[in-house]
Amino acid sequence: MSDPSVYEETAIEAYDLMSSMLSPGAGLAAWVSSHRPLAGRSVLDLGCGTGVSSFALAEAGARVVAVDASRPSLDVLEKKRGDRDVEAVQGDFRELRLDSAFDVITLSRNTFFLAQEQEEKIGLLRVVARHLKPGGAAFLDCTDPAEYQRAGGDAHSVTYPLGRDRMVTVTQTADRAAQRVLSIFLVQGAATLTAFHEEATWATLAEIRLMARIAGLQVAGADGSYAGEPYTARSREMLIVLERP
Repeated sequence: MSDPSVYEETAIEAYDLMSSMLSPGAGLAAWVSSHRPLAGRSVLDLGCGTGVSSFALAEAGARVVAVDASRPSLDVLEKKRGDRDVEAVQGDFRELRLDSAFDVITLSRNTFFLAQEQEEKIGLLRVVARHLKPGGAAFLDCTDPAEYQRAGGDAHSVTYPLGRDRMVTVTQTADRAAQRVLSIFLVQGAATLTAFHEEATWATLAEIRLMARIAGLQVAGADGSYAGEPYTARSREMLIVLERP
């Protein structure tokens, strides 16, 4: 899994800005709530970062426990939390053992893919199974692997505006043989330049079905967008719902 030290304190502000503007969290909360009610329910948000998804889930009425390995990220979350019902917990969620079970568990924005090896992914799914209440559901928010496979191994860059005075350039290089993608983020302002990166290993829906079964879970559904469209060959997202059989 990506070393939490990748997100050094100097990069956290840029990471938070990018996450807030490009993946604001409202879409994730709407997708989750279309499958499971959030109001009054307990949610475990794994790999919460600076809390973008955690805040959206809390604003939908959930009681959220937000877990991340990066202390600087959680410091930002706590500063921005306000009166939202979000509890921050620092820890490696691959080995998480909380005393509570949850109605809903979320892994947003490719968090599941940050587990590098299949054994790590299976271990992470076992953590999910251990913390999921009977009748609950877990939600994996992933980019469809075909988006990486189309790149053909060449670096591909896209630039997005971040408000009026900043922009981010995302450069991705995919290795189809290893199912690995390196993403480099360059956030530019009028007088600032900040870079950070993520290394992820993708999995197909068929692989996730098998890994989920090994971990004691099952794939209950797969959507191709936050709007709940079916997952098809044309989808750009792979949004997976997991349950305990």
